Amino acid sequence: MTIWGVAALAALVMGVVGHLTGRELATGGYRIPEDEATHPPGHPWWTGPATAALAALAVWSVGDLGGWAALPPFLLFAWLTVALVWIDLDVHRLPVGLVVPTGAVLAVLLVIAVVATGGPRWQGTLVGAGLMGGFYLLLGILPGGGVGGGDVRLAPVIGALLGFLGTAFVVVGMAAGFLVGGVAAAALLLLRRVGLGSAIAYGPAMCLGAWASVVLTPRIVTGLAGG
Repeated sequence: MTIWGVAALAALVMGVVGHLTGRELATGGYRIPEDEATHPPGHPWWTGPATAALAALAVWSVGDLGGWAALPPFLLFAWLTVALVWIDLDVHRLPVGLVVPTGAVLAVLLVIAVVATGGPRWQGTLVGAGLMGGFYLLLGILPGGGVGGGDVRLAPVIGALLGFLGTAFVVVGMAAGFLVGGVAAAALLLLRRVGLGSAIAYGPAMCLGAWASVVLTPRIVTGLAGG
């Protein structure tokens, strides 16, 4: 099967999964009393196309960068991205019951990918998890760090995924996450949707920064190398 066929198949399957996930999210079953959410959870029209698009992106980018063994964890991350974006935008919380179990499965899939591909990828995976996890842990501890416990738990998961591809992906992913988060916060402030002291969902920026890194890092590295 050609890469076009693999991308189409992945998009189709993951699109269905994303749509079904969106229908479940639309029930608001993830909400807890502490969320104090009174507005409707939202409509799942976008979850299927978004998951399909990320799945196709994973096939085109990750399959080439990290070998096909890396595809399963990134497909799972595509699904996790859509679910976390929905939930964090709705209630400004990344549920432990979603991040931790999915992170554990991703870790197992990454171990399989490391064994299958061989080489020093295990080093990058551990360095990425430690670098991004440690940095967000520091932000979580410091007063005014601006990140919550869910962000701290998600950080090593994203760091491990990007670290599998290379340390440069971790650095670009973290920078892109802060850029996306900053632009989103500035836009919300300008539109007066939030105030200076308002809580702003940062999980979506972390996830979108990771996907931006997957696409942009090879181009950045090539540009810096002068080729």
